Amino acid sequence: MPPRVPRNLLIIDDETVLCWVLGRFFSSAGYEVDSATDLDEALERVKHGRYDLVISDLRLSGTQSEEGLIIAQRLREASPCTRMVLLTAFATPDLGSRARALGVDLVLSKPQPLPDLAEHVSQLLAGSR
Repeated sequence: MPPRVPRNLLIIDDETVLCWVLGRFFSSAGYEVDSATDLDEALERVKHGRYDLVISDLRLSGTQSEEGLIIAQRLREASPCTRMVLLTAFATPDLGSRARALGVDLVLSKPQPLPDLAEHVSQLLAGSR
């Protein structure tokens, strides 16, 4: 059996505690995890990092913001094969359509149980883009 190569994840959320919790959870499962808490930091990581999957909140700076969609667009430009999960407490059919058009693989409601999120991540990484 070939050695298992760690998968690289980027977690983006303005709630630092959530970044920490998700980071600890995925690190303990063998992933290499980076995080970002605002749009500028996230775009910098997307531009210079190499990630297998990005988990991003939709709203990073307010109740009407949609930075997650900006991140999705930039991610597709920088790394077309990277998978992306968008988390939001404000999912609508329109948001799902716009997110998919930008290359988001999956839009999930927030909060998301950690075992469920882990299963989604595992399934996305097992598939190919």
